[in-house]
Amino acid sequence: MTEDAKKPKMTLGMRIVLFASLATNLAVAGVVAGLYLNRPDMERGGPPRGRDFVFPYTHALDEDQRRDLGRALRHRIEGQRGAPGDFLAGYRSAIETLRTEPFDQDAFAATLNRQGARAERRQKEGQEMLVEYVARLSPEEREAYARRLEVKIDEIGAWIRKHKR
Repeated sequence: MTEDAKKPKMTLGMRIVLFASLATNLAVAGVVAGLYLNRPDMERGGPPRGRDFVFPYTHALDEDQRRDLGRALRHRIEGQRGAPGDFLAGYRSAIETLRTEPFDQDAFAATLNRQGARAERRQKEGQEMLVEYVARLSPEEREAYARRLEVKIDEIGAWIRKHKR
């Protein structure tokens, strides 16, 4: 009997499930990596700006709290995720618009607006989850959280004073 005859073939359904699982894992890894790589770096980039305002709040959570909140966020994202590749559809639309002549400025703006609206929905969901999470903390845990947040805010203030031009 040949080696190929001994191995059972993978069904199409199993391949689809494995692909979907891989796509989900890559998307979650991308979100986590994006959060990590885009965090404000006091030595490199300065105080939080724009949507980064939430980083002092999340960085003031202790390691276990960040892990719990991260799991809840991943669970919510996985529950709302569309088909694999939906996330990239906006970018593909933008690429198509950029290559079309004559250039349609309104179509490009509409694509960016749709992507921005999606990001705003995710940000709002994250903020709601943070509020819900903090509301479940005991008074002692909230006090410890407030102390860590105060330290983070003091660090940002010190960085601003040091680098003020």
